[in-house]
Amino acid sequence: MLKKIVVIPALLVSLIFISSCSILKTEEPRTGKIYEQSQVDKKAEYEGGRKQLIQFLSTNLEYPAEAVQQNIQGRVIVKFVVEDNGTISNFVTLKDIGAGCADEIIRVLQKTQAKWNPAKIDKKRVRSNYVLRVIFKIPSDNSNPYIQEASN
Repeated sequence: MLKKIVVIPALLVSLIFISSCSILKTEEPRTGKIYEQSQVDKKAEYEGGRKQLIQFLSTNLEYPAEAVQQNIQGRVIVKFVVEDNGTISNFVTLKDIGAGCADEIIRVLQKTQAKWNPAKIDKKRVRSNYVLRVIFKIPSDNSNPYIQEASN
């Protein structure tokens, strides 16, 4: 009986140690050159192409209430990296109109993880920057605000 009491705590300590090691292990940061779209043979793109990306953004972006109340509209530009595995990272706001518009774009883009086709050089997948421009527009007739256009 005493043996079981000694063995069980030792087993628990081992399990806790193994669990804590796996919890502490984090994914290593991606390394390698990040290319500009003009430097690659095939540009990175959203699965289904630009048309699908615009459709996804139009369906999922919500015009921030604060921006509507303050009549804030205009172009927001967000840059991010399309990784060689099809995920996206390193979001940077290049131009913002405020009131949460850039944050809203980033929130929706994060839902597109692993839905990107990476850029290629000589048929090899590479990391590349992607710049997205989205225009927030409030109609003059005060109907529903909308996303006018999205482009890269």
